[in-house]
Amino acid sequence: MSLMKAVEAHRVFAVIRAEEPGRAMECALACIEGGIRLIEVTFSFDGAEGVIGELSKRGEAHIGAGTVLNVDLAKIAASRGAEFIVSPHTDKDIISFSKSKDLLVVSGAFTSNEIVQAWDLGADMVKVFPVAQAGGPAYIKAIKDPLPFIPIIATGGVNNSNLLEYIDMGATAVGLWSSLFGSDGGASPEDIRENAKRAVERVNWLRG
Repeated sequence: MSLMKAVEAHRVFAVIRAEEPGRAMECALACIEGGIRLIEVTFSFDGAEGVIGELSKRGEAHIGAGTVLNVDLAKIAASRGAEFIVSPHTDKDIISFSKSKDLLVVSGAFTSNEIVQAWDLGADMVKVFPVAQAGGPAYIKAIKDPLPFIPIIATGGVNNSNLLEYIDMGATAVGLWSSLFGSDGGASPEDIRENAKRAVERVNWLRG
């Protein structure tokens, strides 16, 4: 299965932000145990590259890097086995490097102009962030109506209660953080595992 097909099948990205690598690994493994197969480890803490490398070696899920602000970070992520690159903005150099390494690349955008620009530059998917502030599921529908060919990941304000709304409105996938790890990021591994299971169950319901 290609990575894009896996995204279309699994739908849910767990966005791993933590203060240190040990907690990041704990969160990621709990999500994997709960059934999530798309893990985005953000470059928001020292040692993120080590977490990407360790999770990639385990081979239990598709592992990528998030908060990739420049090509240097993309190169580090690729060297540690990342399968996809997620940036909060649109950067043609990050896109070009990722494509040269056969990595799936997701560029961040907000307006319709930014979304089309990211797509034209070669992004495989566009992350709309923060989607709740943009208008929620209705905004995704407003974007997808004229641009049905652009795969969208909705992130920022998506949770277990509304993720199906975003998918119904045309999002290919969603990124989850607080609904998995708690509003302060401090949920226990057991709670994270159960939150992940609930998200996966909702997606499985769509498949019938």
